[in-house]
Amino acid sequence: MRNLFILLAAVLVVMGSSPVATTADDPSAVLFRAMEEEMARSLTQLKFDDFPPPYYVNYQIRDRSHHEIIGGLGALLDSTTSENRSLYVEVRVGSPKFDSSTLDSHEVQIDQFVPLDNDLYALKRALWYETDLRYKQAIMNLIKKKGRLLNRMENYELPDFSPGNPPVVRIEEIPKLPAILSRWKDLARKVSARFIKASQIEKSRVKFTADQYARRHLDSDGNRIQDNSSRFWAILEGWTKTETGFQIHDEESVYFSDPEKFPSEEELARRADRLIHRMNALTQAQKMEPYIGPAIFSPEATAILFHEAIGHRLEADRLRTAEDGRTLMKKVGQRIIPPFLTVADDPRMRQFQGKDLAGSYLIDDQGQKSEEAILIEQGILKSFLLSRSPIPSFNKTNGHARSDGARTPMSRMGNLIIRSQNALPAEQLKRRLIEEVKRQNKPFGLIIKKMISGETQTEARNFQIFKGKPLYLYKVYPEDGREEMARGVEFLGTPLSLIDKIIVTGDDVEAVNGFCEAESGSIPVTTITPSALLSEVELQTSREIGLRRPLLPPPSPERLVGEEENGGNTKER
Repeated sequence: MRNLFILLAAVLVVMGSSPVATTADDPSAVLFRAMEEEMARSLTQLKFDDFPPPYYVNYQIRDRSHHEIIGGLGALLDSTTSENRSLYVEVRVGSPKFDSSTLDSHEVQIDQFVPLDNDLYALKRALWYETDLRYKQAIMNLIKKKGRLLNRMENYELPDFSPGNPPVVRIEEIPKLPAILSRWKDLARKVSARFIKASQIEKSRVKFTADQYARRHLDSDGNRIQDNSSRFWAILEGWTKTETGFQIHDEESVYFSDPEKFPSEEELARRADRLIHRMNALTQAQKMEPYIGPAIFSPEATAILFHEAIGHRLEADRLRTAEDGRTLMKKVGQRIIPPFLTVADDPRMRQFQGKDLAGSYLIDDQGQKSEEAILIEQGILKSFLLSRSPIPSFNKTNGHARSDGARTPMSRMGNLIIRSQNALPAEQLKRRLIEEVKRQNKPFGLIIKKMISGETQTEARNFQIFKGKPLYLYKVYPEDGREEMARGVEFLGTPLSLIDKIIVTGDDVEAVNGFCEAESGSIPVTTITPSALLSEVELQTSREIGLRRPLLPPPSPERLVGEEENGGNTKER
């Protein structure tokens, strides 16, 4: 009962000594009361056969309010508003030294019936059912782990669960989304109309999304948290094909956490025009042959490079599994990247150069305060992104356990930051590229201004390579520095050797927001990085699926035949 006592004491600190309300006027009180009462029951009464009750329980209830407006070619395509509530329950059986936890603890998924209404009984029923399922699954996991230990298939020399930080009690007010959505429909129509005369663009759309999240977290260690976050995106997208049928997709996106920062119509129009211009140019680009030589990666491309090649290998939870390649496990204290580079992750940062950061959070999904983690200092590996699952020499969390609210939290990136002590302005960086091209006697160098995506494998059974596909790729000729657009290739390499080929960076540091899909779900992340000059990248021909362009041109955007203007109105003849 000691854990329960600490928990209730923390409740009284925040809520006062008055009875907990159970009315819809105070939804948080109802939600926390449901979690408290079911947690108390589970910790003391949930038991099967000779197996003990749980020693640790974590409840999270997440509310999401989603709004989406989509326009295309001056017309409204979609308007969606939805609300949902999800429940995550973690149950650990055994002891912190050896327990039931695994990264795939939540691979068994069920349809949840979590009420949106703050009805105490309905909420407790949902908690009861999910807790029962996770307890039985925890027992099965514990039996399997003991079997693997008995057969010496795996060693369990490290504890499964490290002590957490002192309990956190943080109760934030959950604000209402301001009335900003009504003007989005007209704005989507106006901005998407910019694509009407872009005959080369086969499909296009303008999408505005607003997501507001409210999280209630309660665990048996005494952490009691209510916090919220808002995420807004303005995304402009286009699709087209080259003459040979190669499909092209590109987008312009703006992320912000404050609705007051919503971009103006003028800014969105500029972005639409820029997108159209870029895509039209790309349809004329010549297909490139395989190549090995020096290249400049823009900040956006460098962000994908570091995220995939280095970031995922610094997420410590994977290092506990026998299936992982453990590329960096035994390299602490060794130089793994150029000595002028430092890599850190600081989720506490909310903004960089006035830009909101998608990877920001104050408390992770294990109820631990986020911390800045210095991962690589002047090229030398110092630490990892850590949850409460220890790895050799690192037994304390730095607040990087994250999930999508449905899967088991694990150590993940938040705001990954690349700092350089060897940076050049853009013009000098290009001159260094040309010097390197001449030194290597190559016909040209490359500038990768934008990449579609990147991917990597960390499992031991797979090749330890990193792949990326450039979207906007330019050949740079050493004679005069002219740039020529190319397409149709992707680069690949082993992660550490690729990063080690960075010889200098730019001084153009940018924050790049996006989403990362991994074992614990899709989560928002940010990478803050400059551009980088690599002495060598290898490019191979990428597979292109040809699809014939439309046989007829699109309908004329001019006024339809048979209509005429009459005082600002139209009429049929």
